[in-house]
Amino acid sequence: MEKLTNIERRVFDFREHREFAPHIDSENERRVIGYAIVFNQESRVLYDAKARSTFIETINPEAVTKDFLDRQDIKLNFNHDNDRILGRSLFGGGTLSYEIDEYGVRFACELPNTAAGNDVLELIRRGDVFGCSFAFTYSKDGVKDLKKGGERYRYISAFGSIDDFSIVVDPAYWGTFVTTRAYNPETEGDTGKKDPVTGVPMDLEIEMLRLESEIY
Repeated sequence: MEKLTNIERRVFDFREHREFAPHIDSENERRVIGYAIVFNQESRVLYDAKARSTFIETINPEAVTKDFLDRQDIKLNFNHDNDRILGRSLFGGGTLSYEIDEYGVRFACELPNTAAGNDVLELIRRGDVFGCSFAFTYSKDGVKDLKKGGERYRYISAFGSIDDFSIVVDPAYWGTFVTTRAYNPETEGDTGKKDPVTGVPMDLEIEMLRLESEIY
């Protein structure tokens, strides 16, 4: 099975479904539970730098199995930062645990008594953090692209690897790149359309996605 080497990231916004967002286990005040991957849900518009076109992605349930996850050493990070590690799966035997259900991949971890661990716990308690993300590669023969209504749709049925699950400050994905490059609607063409979740102009979102694909 040929693998694509570029690591990609996906962010899931759980503002409207807080039951799936990272939350503290009622029986253990340092144990955090949440969903890192969701199935059968369309992503926001993403950008494929190689094909120089946009696409909407859906992760099929068969893309992830328990056996596959047990072959990964997945870090639980804050904002994809290895310097702010919160747990680790260690091929199924570490402090980060997970299970698969019909909704997606649910993780659990007792957060460490470190600066990062304590900061994340406080942010979750306050309700400031409600996003999750994961970093991955996918197998070339595990991806299918279809054109529908002038838009490209991508369906993932097999991952190549998973590097981390992350608790993220939503919409951290967008905020990182808003400060990377100034946006000038007079020279770059503001269509007036905005993402209904983030409020970011669609033209800017596509540009930020292009930047993200080049940087990572």
